[in-house]
Amino acid sequence: MKRILIIDDSAFDRRMISSAMKTVGTPFEFIELSHGKVALETIKETQPDLTVLDIRMPGKSGFDLLDEIRAEKSLKDLKVIIMSGSNADIDKALATEKGATDYFTKPNSVAAYRDVASRIKESYLELAS
Repeated sequence: MKRILIIDDSAFDRRMISSAMKTVGTPFEFIELSHGKVALETIKETQPDLTVLDIRMPGKSGFDLLDEIRAEKSLKDLKVIIMSGSNADIDKALATEKGATDYFTKPNSVAAYRDVASRIKESYLELAS
């Protein structure tokens, strides 16, 4: 079973992401964090197949956490998908520069969340089978 770590300070967004991923036909185990404070330790302990990360969170930002993840040799191949409310080109470019696997703007409908979930599954989780 694939393990997905969702790190987002919004309980609503965590629920929408996990609900959408459940609709793509593959069972997933979800681990959810509302902040980045213990995220690096959680990643090391749980070894997720994929991490979905928000950028703007109180305390440690998603960009800060992405820097920490990419600084760890053991996590260099971890798939980290940024899912942010920002559609700013500068945020997308910075995510790429810092080593994000992909970047999605948070969808604005249930159908759009399902579309993103399907794209994530096809592009990043089926390859890891």
